[in-house]
Amino acid sequence: MHYTFAFKKDKNCPTFIDGVIHEFYQEGIYDEPMEQNWHYAGPDEILAKLPEKLVLITKDKCYGFDFCTDFGGHIVSEAFLKEFKTLKIGRWEVAELAIVNPKGISMDALRYFFIRQRREDQASSTVIDLERSNIQFRKTGEIKSINSLFIKDDAGLDVFSIDEVSLLGFVFLSEKAADVLNRLGLKGVEIVDTGGIGSVKSA
Repeated sequence: MHYTFAFKKDKNCPTFIDGVIHEFYQEGIYDEPMEQNWHYAGPDEILAKLPEKLVLITKDKCYGFDFCTDFGGHIVSEAFLKEFKTLKIGRWEVAELAIVNPKGISMDALRYFFIRQRREDQASSTVIDLERSNIQFRKTGEIKSINSLFIKDDAGLDVFSIDEVSLLGFVFLSEKAADVLNRLGLKGVEIVDTGGIGSVKSA
């Protein structure tokens, strides 16, 4: 059995983060687009390495979540990252994340980090158990929608993403990872089995 993160409404856990991420703060940078080579790469380009430190400039007042997907990666609490690192996770990039408002004033919040798994480090779609999953395909063979997903038992890692457009933003967990992370009493997110992936919003 495998699991994934689903959004759960909690206090100070927004469905959308109103902000931008840059390498540093300066006045007016909230209105600057994210065009850095570590954030975006063209079809024939490779993303640059994630900087060690980043700044989230946001109009949100407070955060209390442990896991949130945005900006091509995931914002996680210090407690989450600590347990995450004890698991078999493969290659993920991690950057310390400062959080300030558009005026540069620090948010009174938990300590956060930005993590991501590059596309080249994500699991191949061959880990999907097509016989057990309920998936609709286009005539081209591409996946149209996924109602229910099952992952092969030999997927290997405890935490991973799958290189499949229809699963963008989803992170998958082994039973061990689900058990370890559930002990944290996660806020803003719940862990659900992938059999019901078609009825949940990714966290």
